[in-house]
Amino acid sequence: MGLEPISGTPDPNGGDCVACGRCCHHGPRTVHLLEPDEERMGKRRLELYTELDTRPPYFRFIKNEGERCGGLDVSQPGLYPCAIYEHRPEDCRIVDVGSPACLEARRLGHLGTSVEFTRLP
Repeated sequence: MGLEPISGTPDPNGGDCVACGRCCHHGPRTVHLLEPDEERMGKRRLELYTELDTRPPYFRFIKNEGERCGGLDVSQPGLYPCAIYEHRPEDCRIVDVGSPACLEARRLGHLGTSVEFTRLP
C-alpha cells in the first residue's frame, strides 16, 4: 500500500500536492462522510465514489479497495489529482498542506493512523 516516502517540506500553497498524493493512499473506511458532505457530493458522485456501510450506524465511506481513495484519479502516471476535489468530504479538507497528517503521509508514503485530523490554526 502507498507510494515511496517523500522527504522535505511541502509547498505551503499546495503546489506539489498533485505530484505527491500520499494523503490519498490509505486503508478502507478511512474517509467517511457526514450529511453536509453527502449534500455537497450530490447523488451522482455518491453513486460513483461512495459506499454505505450495511451495519449500524450506516456510515457512508469513500470507496477504497485497500490501496488508495476511490476519488483519486490515477490515469496519468506520477500525478494524483482528486476527481472530486471541489466536492470532497470534510475528512479530506482537514488534511491541510503541512498538517501532521500531511507530513506523516509524506514520511510513510501513505496516510497513517497515528495522527490527529485537525485543522492548522
